[in-house]
Amino acid sequence: RLPENTGVYYFYNQFRTVVYVGKAKNLKKRVAQHFSGHKITPQRQNFLRDIYAISFEVCASEFMALLLECCEIKKLWPVHNRALKKFDPKFGLYEYEARNGYKYLAVGKLAKHQRYVEMFHSLHDGVNLLLKLAGQFTIDYRFIHYGASKDEVLAARELTAFPDMERHNDAVNSALEFLEASQPSYAIVDKGRSLDERSCIWVEKGHFYGMGYIASDIAIGEVSEIKDYVTPYQTNGYIMQLITAYANRYPGKVLKPGLQPIIENYSYDII
Repeated sequence: RLPENTGVYYFYNQFRTVVYVGKAKNLKKRVAQHFSGHKITPQRQNFLRDIYAISFEVCASEFMALLLECCEIKKLWPVHNRALKKFDPKFGLYEYEARNGYKYLAVGKLAKHQRYVEMFHSLHDGVNLLLKLAGQFTIDYRFIHYGASKDEVLAARELTAFPDMERHNDAVNSALEFLEASQPSYAIVDKGRSLDERSCIWVEKGHFYGMGYIASDIAIGEVSEIKDYVTPYQTNGYIMQLITAYANRYPGKVLKPGLQPIIENYSYDII
């Protein structure tokens, strides 16, 4: 009963837990490939032995399927998916206020449930951005942290008096506002799963916000309204790399707030 459409498929174990998520240009053909061939390695046999049920979701394009696959793997963390797990960013830029009232910027390892301003795949990238912001907005270097020991920080603090707190905190806020403003918000609008809809991806201030489908007869007065029609997903650096590359390759599918006319009667031919 699997369709010969592009989409994402899910394998479940006997406890109805997702153990594998995959994407395919042809769902029927790709799923069948898992159960054909003569490869009898223990790893493959254990994988097949785990599969008790299959479900799927049809997508409008290979790109939409790729994004959904990435999101679902990050969300469900299936035991038999390994390839995409290595792309997780490792470091983040954080902003916090100490008990003395001064605001600090720091780059450190990402931690669960800890809110970050920006994320990076390497400490080097994070430190470079942090130093650039500190220099551009004249932030005292004693209030930026990126791996210096506590003794070094304390010694530096004792050299001179702290700057005026209000002026310093304003500088930190200005740096964060500049960083946020430099991150674009835009939509990628493309063909849907049928002529009656269109696919949409929304990027909010440089971060993947969500994706979904909008009926073709819905008129969009402002591009940012697309955000209300997509399903939110958790962002990560790898997904944004994919979206940025796609947007650069197909600029005609990118819609930015305030730069496009009202979207109506919008459709693509199904290819």
